[in-house]
Amino acid sequence: ESVKNVLTSPENRILIKRMLIKCADISNPCRPLQQCIEWAGRISEEYFAQTDEEKRQGLPVVMPVFDRNTCSIPKSQISFIDYFITDMFDAWDAFADLPNLMQHLDNNFKYWKGLDERKLRSLRPPPE
Repeated sequence: ESVKNVLTSPENRILIKRMLIKCADISNPCRPLQQCIEWAGRISEEYFAQTDEEKRQGLPVVMPVFDRNTCSIPKSQISFIDYFITDMFDAWDAFADLPNLMQHLDNNFKYWKGLDERKLRSLRPPPE
């Protein structure tokens, strides 16, 4: 009933649509683990290339944390989840009840945390 009331207002429907677009844009930590790892690698590589190019051209480095020689991908993912994802998706889950998505988020956070605790900076642990 409360969801129905929220959806009756045109302003609320626009806000919900904007929130959906934003959530979709940054939802990688809510995907199944293997997809999350794959896309974290692709996104990191894009940022590494940007940082490389900024350095090459003598420009200010916009994201110094994405220096490919010093970056910890697990730390970057943990920070991203802590600062941007958790509160937004907790709110979305309260509104729309998304247990699978929230489980993926929890699993992925634990995965990145585990790599970080092992002082690994890569996408995956080394083969054993």
